[in-house]
Amino acid sequence: MDKTSVWFIKAGMIYFLVSSIVGVSMAIWPEVITYYKAVHAHLNLLGWMSMMIFGIGYHILPRFSGRPLHSPSIARTQFWLANIGLIGMSFSWALIYHGRATGYTRILLTIFGLIEVTVVLLFIYNMWKTIKVVEPMKTA
Repeated sequence: MDKTSVWFIKAGMIYFLVSSIVGVSMAIWPEVITYYKAVHAHLNLLGWMSMMIFGIGYHILPRFSGRPLHSPSIARTQFWLANIGLIGMSFSWALIYHGRATGYTRILLTIFGLIEVTVVLLFIYNMWKTIKVVEPMKTA
């Protein structure tokens, strides 16, 4: 399996563990639900689910299409941006819900959110170019 696919899958499993711990903590201490529900949701959806989808997608889709991955360097860049964006969003949400947000916290949340949108666009672009159907040449 490609190194980048493994990175995505391992990161997904780590985020799954962390989000599970946050979820159980919210059940044990219900007063913290308000503070961490957005963190829990983002760790589950962007961390666990998206990272697993990216990792499995990068491993399986090129094989299904019979073509090599369009750009391994885009996949590596996407991995680092995905982690930066998710961790930044998680801390920003925690600060906002704890009431410790400054005027810059929402700006940072927006920047980290835009990084996550960029991650999705990079994945779509890379997969689109990888699975692109090549039309056979027509003979005269």
